[in-house]
Amino acid sequence: MLTFLSKNAFFRILCTIMLFLMLVGLPLTSFPIISNMTGAIVAPFSALPLVLLILIWLVPYLLERGKFPAEVIPYLYFVLIALVVSALGFFLNGYYARGKDFFDQNLRAFITITIGLGFYLTLSAYFNNEKEMRRALLFIYIGGGLLIGWTLIEVVLQRTFDRVQDFPQWVHVLRSTLAKQSPNIIYTNRVTGFAYEPSWFVRQFNLVLFPIWLSAVFQRKSPFKFRIWLIQIEDILLIAGLIVFGFSSPRVGLVAFLASLAYLAFLLLQKIHQLITSWYLKRRKRQPKRLVFVKLLLAFMLFVILAVIVSSALVGYILVASRWDDRFQLLFDDSRMSKIALFPISEDRLIQSSEQLAFMERMIFWFGGWNIFNDYPFGVGLGNAGFYFYERMNFAGYKSVEIRDLLYRANYLPNTKNLWTRLLAETGFIGLAVFLIWLYILWRSSALMRKSQSTVLRIMGLAGQLFLLAYLVEGFSMDSFAMPYQWVMAGLISAGGLIARREFSARDKHEVSLSAPV
Repeated sequence: MLTFLSKNAFFRILCTIMLFLMLVGLPLTSFPIISNMTGAIVAPFSALPLVLLILIWLVPYLLERGKFPAEVIPYLYFVLIALVVSALGFFLNGYYARGKDFFDQNLRAFITITIGLGFYLTLSAYFNNEKEMRRALLFIYIGGGLLIGWTLIEVVLQRTFDRVQDFPQWVHVLRSTLAKQSPNIIYTNRVTGFAYEPSWFVRQFNLVLFPIWLSAVFQRKSPFKFRIWLIQIEDILLIAGLIVFGFSSPRVGLVAFLASLAYLAFLLLQKIHQLITSWYLKRRKRQPKRLVFVKLLLAFMLFVILAVIVSSALVGYILVASRWDDRFQLLFDDSRMSKIALFPISEDRLIQSSEQLAFMERMIFWFGGWNIFNDYPFGVGLGNAGFYFYERMNFAGYKSVEIRDLLYRANYLPNTKNLWTRLLAETGFIGLAVFLIWLYILWRSSALMRKSQSTVLRIMGLAGQLFLLAYLVEGFSMDSFAMPYQWVMAGLISAGGLIARREFSARDKHEVSLSAPV
């Protein structure tokens, strides 16, 4: 059936349009129509074209017994484990709250799992050749360019008007039409694009745009022919993206971005070290006796130089960002910094110290999830952490207006606001272990793509590794499975891994045929 449909020009155009809308629409993660229908804040616009693509492409693909990349298997095991743990969760001693019950929370949680799985399975199977992957990158570039263009307008507006409420009316109309935004947005001067809040805006760059653009810039390769002398399109997009990224004043997002940069710095140090070592050995007639010592000394010197450059850039950014973000100003408040005492490390000390940096609420949510895991190492069931949170929340939470409002006024359950403590609390150590195994396999597939002869695959290989490093850090500030960013990248990595394996298999067969006796 799919083979027949794929020969139809209208069908191919329709699939391409759905893919275009899905990838260009990635920045719209709280689309009002979906949010109002479901009552969920995480309501990605991309889910709409995804549903249509599943109906017109994935279903016929499955009917023809189409195969998925091997990378999806560990994640399917994770979903199975989450299902089993959730079923066993009905036998635990948690109590219902806020008019919610285990079944209701399990259902909502598995709906988000299904959304993520839909993105992942569809894209990992759809991008089955280099041409489709290049087209996907084109659509991602277009979406990223449009997002940057809008955000630059937002930066100008924020520097022109004193308050968000004073923005031109057309800005508010456009925002409310395309994205539901947090009520707190009107009190901040951090850019948000079309995201619900600034941290969601940052996530788009850290998990999709920056990994791809950094990979292309670092390798000086591009899937497209656009050039202005030595400048490629990714150079322009990366610089513009860094500008708007900086005006969002990220904290966890900044650490995630630095994790990606640290890996690139490591690769750069390797190259420089190899070049200098080769140059040094060529100039000497005989190999020096203490070659290992020379290599270690050179590596140390390069590391120190790089550390000084990165530290200076980081301090410079914090100084600039502190002009409009009071959270960064706290780093220069001696009265607050003097109260930070981490050792000996304990939950109370970490929370008290985080209070000085306006980070206390997040720490309380994180430790709440950790304490649930301590009592239930096999997990309480997907979506059920909120039922166990109240009894295990640190008492410092009662000092927070945000947490008191959650305890006494909100009609929804609290969450851990941390993917890793959520996985521990809700799926136990087994669920987290399988999830991390899946990420490790994606890393291996990314490394395999970097060995390909294809420019697109080599770009996506390094991009996949940068994404995974950023995802490990971003997981400390997100716990939703419905966000499309990680699934788009996971789909590209899985599909790319399959294409790379086919390439290497064909190359091996060709070499065997050439070496075979005539």
